[in-house]
Amino acid sequence: MKKIKLFEAFAGYGGASFGLKRSKVPFEVIGFSEIDRLTSEFYQKNHPGIKNFGDITKIKPKDIPDFDLFTGGFPCQPFSQVGMGLGEDDTRGTLFHDIIRICKAKKPKHILLENVKGLKTSKHGRTLKTIITKLTNLGYDVVTELMNSKDYGIPQNRERVWIYAYKGILPLTFKLSPEKKKLTIFFKDLLDKNPDQSLFKNQKQIKRLKELYELDFIVKEPSCADLYNKNIRKDGISITILEPHHNKMRVVHPPIKKNLQVRKYSITEHFKLMGFKNEKIDLCDQSYQQLCKMLANGWDVNLVSLIFNNIFDQLKNYKSQSMKIAS
Repeated sequence: MKKIKLFEAFAGYGGASFGLKRSKVPFEVIGFSEIDRLTSEFYQKNHPGIKNFGDITKIKPKDIPDFDLFTGGFPCQPFSQVGMGLGEDDTRGTLFHDIIRICKAKKPKHILLENVKGLKTSKHGRTLKTIITKLTNLGYDVVTELMNSKDYGIPQNRERVWIYAYKGILPLTFKLSPEKKKLTIFFKDLLDKNPDQSLFKNQKQIKRLKELYELDFIVKEPSCADLYNKNIRKDGISITILEPHHNKMRVVHPPIKKNLQVRKYSITEHFKLMGFKNEKIDLCDQSYQQLCKMLANGWDVNLVSLIFNNIFDQLKNYKSQSMKIAS
């Protein structure tokens, strides 16, 4: 396989790049687009030598080198259940038009986009239909599927809509989602062995949480407290990683001498639940709030690697079979 040239839009920490590094797909990044200053700093520290083209609304396609693959997790807040749900009435919800504008000019062979499952609801279905129609009009064969991280090896209930567009015609048997995997690691397996004491709530704070969410926080093993739905999960899976300001995720440990043990997720736990494993990460001395916000808005790098392997394996096999038929 020839080396794929990637342009990573709405790049965040580089979910597409981290996913490709773990996949079998040879690639090089020719540029990325990210407007958050600290997130851009993180990206460039962990993917050195890559130019940031900045605000996607101001990018001129002629200024970007040619590329084969466009990726982008365009802002999800307009379509999220925990956001305002304004869709295209939120200016961030119209940024996919810039994706279309750039891809119309550059004509990449592959486009991979991601958003929250709210994009597939009846309320926002018009937006998804518009995306598909515009990509189809540019000559792309488009496939959309809803995937959940917990079905692919990571114990996080993270449902996302994935949109793949191929310049040409995909085989009839093409399936975007990889084969599902049974979980072999669970929430408790990804927790820090000796979590920092600063993460723990004091007994007064826990008492307040009990009153607010009607939970007793008594568990036999470390578990995820889903404050959003007012329950403590018993399935060994985390709720969707959310930005810190939502304040809806907690780790609950068994009591110690009748003292309840409730704490925030650590930064390391955020990374693990977003699919990171053995990657060497430079945290750039950034704050807990910044790093956890960035991770909440990122791509599950484990799932991304599986998606890329699945896409290119199918295309390689299809090409090989077509050549045999032709000969």
